[in-house]
Amino acid sequence: RHSRPHVVKAWWLAQISAMAVRPSATMRCCSLLAAVSLADGLRGLPIPAALRSAAPVASTSRSLRTVQNIRRTPHACRASPVISMKWDVQLAPWQLEYGLQDPSIPLPTGALESGAPAPFEITDEQRARLIEDGVVHIPGLLNDEWLEYLRSATDWQVQNPHFWSVAGVVSGLYDYIQRSIWSSNSAFANFMYYSPLASALAGLSNAEELRLATDLLMVNPNKGFKWHQDNQNGPIDAFGDNKALRWWVTMDDTPPDHGAPVYLKGSHRNTCVSPDAVFVDLEQDGLLQYPELLEFRPKAGDLIVWHARSIHKIDGPSSADWGSSKRRVLGGTVALNAATYESMGRALFSDMGSHGLVDGDPLVHPLFPKIYPKPEPSEMAERAAGRCTRTREGMTRLASRMFESAGEMVSWCVRAAANPHPLLLRAPHLARDLSRRFRLFLSRLFLSSLPTFPCFHRPDTSCSRARRARHRA
Repeated sequence: RHSRPHVVKAWWLAQISAMAVRPSATMRCCSLLAAVSLADGLRGLPIPAALRSAAPVASTSRSLRTVQNIRRTPHACRASPVISMKWDVQLAPWQLEYGLQDPSIPLPTGALESGAPAPFEITDEQRARLIEDGVVHIPGLLNDEWLEYLRSATDWQVQNPHFWSVAGVVSGLYDYIQRSIWSSNSAFANFMYYSPLASALAGLSNAEELRLATDLLMVNPNKGFKWHQDNQNGPIDAFGDNKALRWWVTMDDTPPDHGAPVYLKGSHRNTCVSPDAVFVDLEQDGLLQYPELLEFRPKAGDLIVWHARSIHKIDGPSSADWGSSKRRVLGGTVALNAATYESMGRALFSDMGSHGLVDGDPLVHPLFPKIYPKPEPSEMAERAAGRCTRTREGMTRLASRMFESAGEMVSWCVRAAANPHPLLLRAPHLARDLSRRFRLFLSRLFLSSLPTFPCFHRPDTSCSRARRARHRA
C-alpha cells in the first residue's frame, strides 16, 4: 500500500522494536554484535563520552542533526528529518547502500595493460629502516593520477555510504570509516589490484606473494588514537616474524599542528605487551625502554609501513574537528608469502564471510585475495559476483567468539580513560550494558526519523520510559 521507502522504514521499525522491546536470544546476540561494532569504532574515546554517545540521546561532538520535539500527530504525514554527519553522510537506512558499489571511476592510464600492480622501487636503506625501527616512511608512492583516483573513490564513498560504515560514523570518532571496503567497492578493489602499493610492500619484505588480510578506509580521525598496537589484522599471525605488514596510504598533507603519526622506535621487539592489548601505558607496560620517538609528517600519496607490534599514536585536532582540512587514509594488513589461516579463536571484524578455513589451512580464498605478484582472475570474479561479503555464517562465528576475545574488546576502554569509569571494573557487565544502551539509542534514532502515516502510529514512549526506569532501578 505504500512506496518502497516506507516499506523499508517499516521493516527497520519491526527489527528495532523486536530488539529493544522484547529481545529474543537471537536479537540479544545481534544487538551485542552491534554494540561491539560500535565499540570498535569508539576506540580511544574517553569512557564517559563513549557511553554518552551510545546512550539514547545522540550527544557526541558529531551529534546527529535530528529534529527535536517532533509533534506527535498520529494521522498526519510529515517529512523525515535528514540524518547526517559532517560531509553529509546519509545514515538513514533507506539511503544506505547494502550490496556491491561501483563508482565507475576510470583507472590511471595503462593500469590494466599488465594485469599486475604498477612497479615501485624500494631501496636497501628503506628495508633496513623497517627491520631496525619497526616502521618506515616511503615518500611518493602514488603519482598524481593514482592520487586523484584514490581521492575520487574516497569522496564518492563518503557521499554514498555503505551499511557497514554506520557504527563507526555514528560514534563520531571518524567522519567516515569502513572496514573491508575492497569487497564492496570496485574502485578500492582495483586500487589493491593495480596500484604500486603491492609492489612497494613486496619490495620492503622481499615477499614472493602477498594476500590482503584486511583493509580500512578512514576519514578524519577526530579524537585521534593514544599509544596502541594493532591487533585487528585479520585471521593471520601478524605478530610473528616476517608474517605480515601494516600499511597506511594518505591522500592529504599532514597539518602543521596535529595528525602526525608517532612511533616508539624499536618497540616491535617488545615482549611486555600482551597480544590481546590494544591501548597501552608506556610506564605500566614497560615501554620506557624505547625512549626515541619517530614522528612522520607524510605528504599526499606517501606510504607508511610498520610491524603490527610497533607502538604508535596519532593526535587529532584539539577541537576534535578537522575543519577545512582533511585526513583521508586507506590502511590495512597484508599477509606475506605462504601465510596460513590463524584465527586463534579471536573475534575478527575482517573475518565475517564464509570460507570453510580452519586454523593451519593455507590462506587461499577470495576473501583474502592475492594482490602480488598479480591478482588471481578467479578471485576477482568471486568478488565481482558479490561472494566476498559478510554472511550469516561469518557473523555467527564472530558472535560466538566475542566473549573469548573479551580481553581485547575491553582493552581499549580500560586504557583510554585517564581515570577509568567504575563500569570498566565490572568487565562481565560491560558488553551487556553497551548492548542495552545501543539498542535504546537505535530505537530513539530511527523512531524519531519515521514519518507518521495511517498504518504505522508513533508509539507512546511514556510507558517505555517507565519500564527503562524500573529496569535501571
